[in-house]
Amino acid sequence: MTASTLTSWALLVWEELDARNLDANAIFREAGLNPAKLSNAGARFPVTNMVQLWGLAQDATDAGFGVAAGERWNPTTFHALGFAWLASNSLGDALHRLARYGRFLNDGLDYALFSEKVLYRFRVSANLQRLPAASRVRSDAAGDAGIVAFVKMCRLLLGDSFSPMEVASPHPPSGASILLEQYTRCPVHYGKDYIELVFDRHDIERKLHSGNDELTQAHEQIILKHMSNLEQDELSAKVQLSIMERLPSGNVKETDIASGLNMSSRTMQRRLLDEGVNFQSLLQEARQKLADQYIRDENLSINEIAYLLGFSEQANFTRAFKRWTGVSPTRFRTDALADV
Repeated sequence: MTASTLTSWALLVWEELDARNLDANAIFREAGLNPAKLSNAGARFPVTNMVQLWGLAQDATDAGFGVAAGERWNPTTFHALGFAWLASNSLGDALHRLARYGRFLNDGLDYALFSEKVLYRFRVSANLQRLPAASRVRSDAAGDAGIVAFVKMCRLLLGDSFSPMEVASPHPPSGASILLEQYTRCPVHYGKDYIELVFDRHDIERKLHSGNDELTQAHEQIILKHMSNLEQDELSAKVQLSIMERLPSGNVKETDIASGLNMSSRTMQRRLLDEGVNFQSLLQEARQKLADQYIRDENLSINEIAYLLGFSEQANFTRAFKRWTGVSPTRFRTDALADV
């Protein structure tokens, strides 16, 4: 399947071209992209054509085009993932979500969050299996826009005073370097094979009072629906979506999920293993995410939460919760509510 990205990312290019009184329509057409798709929030453009677009846009303007376009990022640029980001409980929570669902934005890229003692690294790199050679051509403007957008996203959560500890850029120093460094307000290391932002652990783990688990869950389900359509051959996204939809009823059985996807349990097991996951790991991930939401709701008893997550007994839920968090559900709830 050809790697693609949300058209809302291309909308940043259109807006910046238009602000400079350039013929955005002609530049999009030259890149082989239909501007009419920009009005469809769920539409996608091939990454190969997007690389051409960024190159044409920079050729028609100046080296600082990417920085300017990146500053135009807003939550709708990343569809439901942008709003899930804003509702995250911490920057770390937001970055984990971005790493988990980044393929929704651009399925030709890999997203990863690494922990190293007192710091964290968030890295975006090309997926060489999904990107054809023509799509791996470096676009300085696209790289700059990505870095600026990520920093802007973090400042929406932590405040305008936030700056990463350092940044890695996928291109050599250029005419835009001073603009990029002024925006990030940190050292920038050029010529890497990836984009990377380095964070202080305190910034990553700081609790955000704007966090809203109910909103993140709702937007994650929207993301999963789109990913399920995007990855027609990837069963895990469809299984995860089915689990999330059924879990609140407290009744999730592997046979029922398989039947709902028009296949036998054995076939589903085999195809999930081919993707490097299994039903139990997907079920546990879904349970853990919902448990974190439910435990903060004082209107739900621990026994009710256990039932909603499909546990036959409260004791089984308590053991699982301790395995996930290191503390009992009651202790976790007490500590969480004390922080509010």
